[in-house]
Amino acid sequence: MVDWTCLLFDTNKLVTVAILERILNQEILMTITLILLAGLLLVVIAVYSILYQKKRNHFKIDGIKKQLEPLLSSIIIEDSMASKKILAKLASLIREPLAKQLCIDELIQCKQNYSGEAGEKMVHLYSELELKNISLKKIKPNKPWYSIARGIQELYLMEQRDCYDSIMHYANSKHDFVRMEAQIGVLHLIGFKGLKFLDYVSFPLTEWQQMKLLEQLKLFPEKTELNFKISEWLNSKNETVIVFALRLLEEYQQLGLTNTIHTCLYHSSSQVRTQSLKTLIGLEDNDTPSLLLSYFKDASFQDKIIILDALKTMATEFESEKLEALLDDNDNTIKLKAASALVSSSKNGIHILKERSIQQPIPFQGILQHIISMS
Repeated sequence: MVDWTCLLFDTNKLVTVAILERILNQEILMTITLILLAGLLLVVIAVYSILYQKKRNHFKIDGIKKQLEPLLSSIIIEDSMASKKILAKLASLIREPLAKQLCIDELIQCKQNYSGEAGEKMVHLYSELELKNISLKKIKPNKPWYSIARGIQELYLMEQRDCYDSIMHYANSKHDFVRMEAQIGVLHLIGFKGLKFLDYVSFPLTEWQQMKLLEQLKLFPEKTELNFKISEWLNSKNETVIVFALRLLEEYQQLGLTNTIHTCLYHSSSQVRTQSLKTLIGLEDNDTPSLLLSYFKDASFQDKIIILDALKTMATEFESEKLEALLDDNDNTIKLKAASALVSSSKNGIHILKERSIQQPIPFQGILQHIISMS
């Protein structure tokens, strides 16, 4: 016989459990919904706050700039007495950090746009307003790299030569941008003497960096210090220092180290070998063509092309025999370049080439036609 009482009890129990689970599920769902809504609200508030702050800063910066620009313009054109009054207004305007940085940026821009007395006024103002201290704080060792790099740039652009040692400290920094700014900075401040960092720099000097350094040095016509340690740089363990030293020799036509440059042709670094070759070509003298041809057999393919291109303008009758021998090279590009140099340097060059074109039509007929069409 079925126990209806127990069955009814179990059924009621299941219904109760189902109701409780439904209620709990609704409560959990509601809790999750509230949490998500709260999170979304916080995100909206955060985004609004950030945008509001940015908008506020934008108008604040715009307002400060509108006050700064006429004051700086007045200092450029006014006499010293008027400048003192304007100086007081500037000091009052830049009390907060944001205004101080804006003022530094404006001074640097004015300094770059104006030379002579106007530029000197910007430098003087930078010190008078104690903005130099702001830049110095940026280059403390505990600061992030971007702060240090910016501080270094501000100091050298504002001609703070007494900060030379502080900037030189970063000339071998492990961070690329800091190191580059420091190296450019010391050259900007003291010229060729700033190349002292080449004595110990252990990180590579990139192609771009070398170009920037040469660009800075062009501001200093006096180059008597250049030969001071150049031979040491050519023996540096840092191959990019050797490359840069070779570029310096070529750029400033320093003719006294030809033998050392010739030694660099046999350096383990292909970069050094190629630059040595370019420097020798750039320092051309009467012995250069024969020197290049004596090195030819040891040169890489690309360096052989550089040699033959150079010989096209500098070779003489004395080199014609060796150039003619290169017409037997296995590579057709070498044959073409050698033929071009031979024709340019020797009266009999074109006749030699015509005879070759008859004896060996391929490739010399094509080479002959190419040279004739280019002449």
